[in-house]
Amino acid sequence: MANAIVRGILVIQLLVLYGGAAYSASLPQDFANPPGDLEPNSGTGRHDSTIYFPNMRFPLEEGPAFLNSQVYRPGGEHGGGGGQCDRANYSYPWRDNFCESRSWDVDFCPTGHGHQGQDIRPPTCKKDTYWAVAVEDGVVANVGTYSVTLQAVNGMLFRYLHINMDELVVGPLDGVKKGARIGKVSNWFGNTHTTIHLHFDVKGAIRVGDGRVVSYLPPYTSLVTAYKRLMEP
Repeated sequence: MANAIVRGILVIQLLVLYGGAAYSASLPQDFANPPGDLEPNSGTGRHDSTIYFPNMRFPLEEGPAFLNSQVYRPGGEHGGGGGQCDRANYSYPWRDNFCESRSWDVDFCPTGHGHQGQDIRPPTCKKDTYWAVAVEDGVVANVGTYSVTLQAVNGMLFRYLHINMDELVVGPLDGVKKGARIGKVSNWFGNTHTTIHLHFDVKGAIRVGDGRVVSYLPPYTSLVTAYKRLMEP
């Protein structure tokens, strides 16, 4: 699994350097599909094996967790029927959905637009039960209608969407430590609702060649790394 993830790493220099990450072999080798392998007919993924944030903590306090599309799986708008609690949504293998078809501008997506991050389902199909936690030390930079943004000490912006905003344990400009609770995974989406999941994305400045790009960055392989550390300490 480690070789598959690190093979073909794109040569991109992060403005903020991170250390390496170790892998354990206890989880099934096939628990995660390769990066960029999206649900069929859901868009064009980015086949990028770069582990951009190898030292970050997994954004849920506990596992198991299931990374897959909340739109193109059962219960989703394009999921072909069924309910969001379908067993297929709560089973391995994981599936990347960075760059899934959306209208958002995302420089790192092959089409220039798409889903900005990764959908993460908690251990069970229960809302307001499982905690989202800080992936790095930082400051709460923004609290929106249905989102919380954590700015890490290196400037990277980690965003958590669809958590229960009535049960937040952080507020604007609060300092937080890696692993500290933020709020509970829910289905908040402004004046409507979505499926029960955490949308997690990361935005920051990186250097590509001679240029500097501020963009949403692919989180999938970093989440794989963090999850292995969570489940196999």
